[in-house]
Parts: sequence; C-alpha cells; structure tokens
Amino acid sequence: MADSGRVIVTMGPRGAFELREHPLPKLEQGTALLRTEMCGICGTDVHYWAGYRPTIPIRFPGIMGHEIVGTVVEQNGGYLTDALGRPIKPGDRIVPAPLVTCGACYWCQIAREPVKCLNGKAYGHLGDGYPYHTGGYGQYLYLCLPGTTVFRTDLPPEVAVFLEPISIAVTAVDKVRVNPGETVVVQGTGNIGLLCLAVAREAGASRVIAVGGPAARLELARRFGADVLIDIGQISDPQQRIEMVRAHTPGGHGADVVIEAAGVPAAVPEGIDFLRYGGRFCEVGHFADAGTVPINPSTHLCAKCITLVGAWSSLPDSFARGLNILEAAKYPFGDMVTHRLPLERTGEAFHALSSDYMLDGREIIKAVIAPWE
Repeated sequence: MADSGRVIVTMGPRGAFELREHPLPKLEQGTALLRTEMCGICGTDVHYWAGYRPTIPIRFPGIMGHEIVGTVVEQNGGYLTDALGRPIKPGDRIVPAPLVTCGACYWCQIAREPVKCLNGKAYGHLGDGYPYHTGGYGQYLYLCLPGTTVFRTDLPPEVAVFLEPISIAVTAVDKVRVNPGETVVVQGTGNIGLLCLAVAREAGASRVIAVGGPAARLELARRFGADVLIDIGQISDPQQRIEMVRAHTPGGHGADVVIEAAGVPAAVPEGIDFLRYGGRFCEVGHFADAGTVPINPSTHLCAKCITLVGAWSSLPDSFARGLNILEAAKYPFGDMVTHRLPLERTGEAFHALSSDYMLDGREIIKAVIAPWE
C-alpha cells in the first residue's frame, strides 16, 4: 500500500484549489482507511466555497467533499460491520454518512433534531491538519470520527455516490408525509429535485409533477417518475404555471404536496399557490440563504390551512431507506452524472457550478471527482 495520497485543499472562501500530497495516517484503534473511488460535488460544497457559513463550521484551508464512496483498504478493529450488521472486509465498497452527532446534547436528546447537534462533526469540514485525509476530494478517506455510520454496497460508484443526496430526498418526503394516491409537485430538476421525484413515487404518490428545466433535466425528470413536465423556460408566467399545475390535480383543486428543491426564493410563494386547501409544503432547496420572499400570512397560510415544513440534512435511517431505493435500480441514477473529473479539475467544476453550470461544452447535472483518474 502507498504511504501517501493526493488531496485537493480549498484555501478559503472563493479561494484557490491546491493539489497536495499528504502522508497516510497510522490507523488508531477502531478506525479504517478507504480508497476513495468517487465524491460528488454538492451544491452545499459550492455554497461553502462561496462564503456561506454552515451550522457545522467548515475549516479553511480544508479538504472538502462529503458525498463519498470508496473501498476499504485497511481496518484497525473498526468498521468490521456496516449499519445493517453486514460484515465488511478489505476490498468492500462502502458509503459513509458524513455527519456524526454526539447523541447527548439538547438537539440530539430533547428536541430530537440531531441534524442540529451542538457537537456534530462531518467529513469534508475538518480542515487540512493531521490526519489530513478527512474529505472526499482526495485519494483516501480516514474513517476517524467515532460513531461514523457506514453502509456496504455492491452498487457501481456512479450510483452509490448518490446515497448521501437521496438521503436528503428521503428526509424531505418524510417531513411532508407523502401518502399513497396523492399528487405531488416537485419544484426544481437538479440533483435533489430529481431524487425527490423518485422518492415521492416510491412513497406512493399516484401523480408527480415536475416544474423546472431545461429540457435535458426535464427528460431525466420523466425517467425519474414525473407524469407531467412544466418547463419554466417555456412557461415563464408564474400564474400560467399555477393554472397548469392545478389542471393536473383532482378537481383542479391543487396538489396535496409541494416539495421546493430549486433553492430559488420566488419558487416558494408560487409553490404554495400550487397547493390545495389543507395541502403540505416542504422547503428543502434553501440550504443557503438566497434571500427573502413576500408571503401573505392570511391568504398563503391561514386561508389555505396549509402545513409548512423545512428539511435539513439527513440521518442514518434515511441512508438505509435510500440505499434500498438505489439498489432496486428502478431509476436511472447513474445517468445523472454528466461530468467525471480528476482531482486537478475540482476548481473548474466549482467555478462552473457557481456561474452558468457549463463545463466542457455541456451543462452539469452532476459533477463527480474521481481521484484516481
């Protein structure tokens, strides 16, 4: 086995991406080392780089990346089984849940919102100090945080890399309680929006409407379970989109559930107008602060009798159920990967994702870093 590995170090908000080589750590008891096969570039990574300050601080200079899939290289009494009790041995492919909570603070024990853990730590947030290999944008990942949850899988890496994102979609659908036979609207056809379509369908939605664009993403949305596609580029008038959505709901009354995954402020009041009386709205797209929107408490909330919820991050139970959906192979998860890039091109991808989403002459749907290529 090698005694060092290459990493990409992000120097600071809007800073450079430096390729470095660091020694591999000596494994402490209860730890393991992964050979990273692939790490997705998440929109939250781009927000962090742009200067957004998350709940769990990200340390710069640092090795980012939390959508990680890799194979076990070495174990020192750690991670001998996964969260489902299945044995793990060197060579097995696993996906770690990046967030590790303490289980003892107010948010973990009393409020039962452990994603807001006061003592939480996460891979991709730990900086560039020893043991160095603590983020996904590198050739190795050191599983060094006590209590890290891992899942073994035989899925190809370009599918397994979506386990963390689909756990976010599972959390959103849980929060808004999608029931069998309901009509669900998903706003946004990016990664999370596409995954929400599949999870809503798996939860029993009888009709799923995707509102987004452009055309390539909408075509993927159809393959991810959308019955109706509304292209915001072609239908630019919000009122016309509201009328179109309602026309595809029972009695024209509106959708039972709306999931906002676009992260665009104007989508929120529009999405509420998609709902029927007594409908339910889940906000999952605004992880970063994109600004405020005008909401009329009387007409948007009280008169409509709606339930409004927010979803944030995910926990291991959402990973376990998301893994079942990935392994069922009913949806084209791997086709979401449009750009597979070496470590050296990490910065290019971040710059593209913070501007026009174009790289190598085509739009990014999902960019992943393959650190050995």
